[in-house]
Amino acid sequence: MINLKNLKPNLGNIVSTMANLTNMEYAIFNTNAELVSSTKVYLQRKGRNVHSASIEEVLNQGNVIVNKPGSMMSCIGCRFVNNCPSTIEILSCIKLDGEPIGVISLTSFSQEGHNMIEENIRDYMDILEYISNLISMFAFNESSKKDTQILHKVIDKIVKEIEYNYLIVDNRGLLIYWDKGIQDLFSYCDLYTQAIDLMFPKDITNWIFTGARQGKKHCVMEGFQGILHSTPLKIEGEIVAYILKLERDKNNSKISMHENYLDSILSKDSEMKNIKEKIKKIANSSSSVLITGDTGTGKEMVAKAIHYTSNRSNHPFVPINCANIPESLFESELFGYEEGAFTGAKKGGKLGIFEMANGGTIFLDEIGELPLHLQAKLLRVLQENSIQRLGSIMPIPVDIRVIAATNQDLESMMDENTFRADLFYRLNVIPIHLPSLKERLADIDILIDHFIDKYNGRLMKNINNISKEAIDIMRLYPWPGNIRELENAIEYAMNIEDTETIQLSNLPNKVIKSANKKSNLKESIALEEANLITNTLDKYGWNLKGKEKASNELGISVRTLYRKLKELGL
Repeated sequence: MINLKNLKPNLGNIVSTMANLTNMEYAIFNTNAELVSSTKVYLQRKGRNVHSASIEEVLNQGNVIVNKPGSMMSCIGCRFVNNCPSTIEILSCIKLDGEPIGVISLTSFSQEGHNMIEENIRDYMDILEYISNLISMFAFNESSKKDTQILHKVIDKIVKEIEYNYLIVDNRGLLIYWDKGIQDLFSYCDLYTQAIDLMFPKDITNWIFTGARQGKKHCVMEGFQGILHSTPLKIEGEIVAYILKLERDKNNSKISMHENYLDSILSKDSEMKNIKEKIKKIANSSSSVLITGDTGTGKEMVAKAIHYTSNRSNHPFVPINCANIPESLFESELFGYEEGAFTGAKKGGKLGIFEMANGGTIFLDEIGELPLHLQAKLLRVLQENSIQRLGSIMPIPVDIRVIAATNQDLESMMDENTFRADLFYRLNVIPIHLPSLKERLADIDILIDHFIDKYNGRLMKNINNISKEAIDIMRLYPWPGNIRELENAIEYAMNIEDTETIQLSNLPNKVIKSANKKSNLKESIALEEANLITNTLDKYGWNLKGKEKASNELGISVRTLYRKLKELGL
């Protein structure tokens, strides 16, 4: 991460210039809440030490307005609480490539300045945004110096290589470069987020970042089975990046894995079998699909099954979680941008998600979280089959299939005007609703077996069974988190278990307690029913005539009464 202290001369010029232009006071802090630069008045009135909690709040929220310094929640613990020399303060987070690198403060120590800022708050917010972008540009230029050194090292390593499947990440795990082979291989990953932990299992990333020397490791993950080669790159003795090369096992083919993807949906449930048949029928269509269902029911797995069963299977599958991308970045991530489109735009521009998915499938998870103005832009893409990059007036044709998913009631959202009706009908051409796990209890056994096999390899265990008591309890549990929660429960139990059979005592406490409550409730109901039957028979008699009268009062047939007496052992 860039250290703002390296930019101190430039920051000093920015602070003094803006103070002269606006007649306000400024201060800049790094992410450790250390004062990097400020006006003289700010330093005299508030000193070098800052309340770190207030800086953390800005780093988390982006912008904070302190209208009553010393009297607000964020002031608790500050040495100036109830006695702050500032009359008003606006703080804004400084970011580089989406990561916080510091905080800038605009403040006044007079009532006149307070009134001026309060009456023109939008203008001063814009000023802070301008300064933040300016600082980001200086930070970008500083970090580019090291990036150039990394690039020279990379060229030395790979210029003579001709194989595909190369990936370069920095020492934080952020992607610097990937080739077409990697883009095809990891088409199911969010490559655009540029984070390696979204691509590899945790044990693989740990191996990469703890390796100080060149090494290789066999790994198995979705879409790939083979050897991962890792080569650390060092500048002045410090690891600054890693070159990763993936070499697929010769007897392992991506196509065969795709052909069998539908079989990875494990179920004996009739409704799930119907869904799998439906996937086969609609796979090669270009029509939009809307998958609904509770959290953890496997919506992304169904989306992948549609893609990998289709004639688009050799093209990218690009998933997007609409809830995870900041609204301010959403448009540039979806549609890309041209060079110079905005301050901080990368040289040469950037491909958007729709261009990356061209020829393949784009999966919009949690579509209900998409802001209304972006819903209109998505609708235009679906209608016109083209996108327009930020900063460009030229449409770019795209050939994509859109699959959306949600656990929300979009029709209710339409009534509340939070989701566009025209977009809903565009997406809901082929609806698929996934049942919750409590609606397909017959699948619990095969899913448990599957997860035991999966985690035996990952955790280096040799567990081959689960006790009857444990599985009975798991059948009673309602599984609000569905298949994802079931998988987590099995992974937890396998970490704790030290025999070859998962025992009841090693299931998560939440599962055991909830299921026991349900079991106790059933027993209580059965006891109440037994008491009611015996009391009624005591009232009318246990002979045939008494049983007829009792069954009539209980609202059941005589035959049912005899069956219940047999079950109760009476």
